Amino acid sequence: MKIDVVCPLYKAEKYIDSFIKNLQLQRGIELVKVVFPITQSDDDSYVIQKITEAGFTYFLVPKEEFSHSLTREKALYDFCESDVVLMISQDVVLLNKDSVYELVKNVNEEVVYAYGKQICRKKTIEHYVRQKNYGDESYVISKDDIEEMQLKAFFASDAFSAYHRPTFIALGGYDHVHMMMNEDMYYSKKVLDNGYKKAYVATAFAEHSHKLKLKQLYNRYYETGKWFKAHPEFDNYKTTDSGMKLALYIFKKSFKEFNIPVLIKFLPNMSARYLGMRKGRREK
Repeated sequence: MKIDVVCPLYKAEKYIDSFIKNLQLQRGIELVKVVFPITQSDDDSYVIQKITEAGFTYFLVPKEEFSHSLTREKALYDFCESDVVLMISQDVVLLNKDSVYELVKNVNEEVVYAYGKQICRKKTIEHYVRQKNYGDESYVISKDDIEEMQLKAFFASDAFSAYHRPTFIALGGYDHVHMMMNEDMYYSKKVLDNGYKKAYVATAFAEHSHKLKLKQLYNRYYETGKWFKAHPEFDNYKTTDSGMKLALYIFKKSFKEFNIPVLIKFLPNMSARYLGMRKGRREK
């Protein structure tokens, strides 16, 4: 299956070797174009060298101009040429040689957007969050499912996703709107609103996790809250999977497994998420 790949990079020296190796080991796909938008840092020479040696493509993005939406949009519009494009983050680890194929084979003219299963193997709070958000059953969502699923219908992740590029262009991409997060959720809503379908593919495995300190976690949710405030079109939908449900899930799972480190960090972690989101939503 012929595909293109887009992977934004920033200070990627510790990721680039293993990322390229794992990508080249993937079975069932032919890499037509692999595009790395590089947000410029102090010295990107090693990263550029490894990309060039692999025969891949890159373009430079000044740090102040990087945008999660516009940078990806430029890559899909100006550099890609295949019908199916894998979108992936530099710190994602493909867990088997069929991970990409399992994801991209689901994308076509009807199911125009798909995202895979992300796990965190270390038994941290992030492990339980991934477990809750990325279940074991695959499913396809259409416009008819929004009434039942509400806000959850638009959940997606560009850390490991696949796009039908002709549809992306026909829909106007991300509408050329600058976003520093949730561009995947924004596009997911466009897909469903326009009568297309999206898929969650539980058989496409990747590992992806973050190590965020409390202040970083608070800031992340603060920015998320600001994003929702800036996009009131999402206020029309209920949060059927609320933060409280997630907190209860994490507590029950960690208590059952007697995971003391998680239980100790549980209250500060959940508080940082809640307070950050509330502050962001109320920001003037």
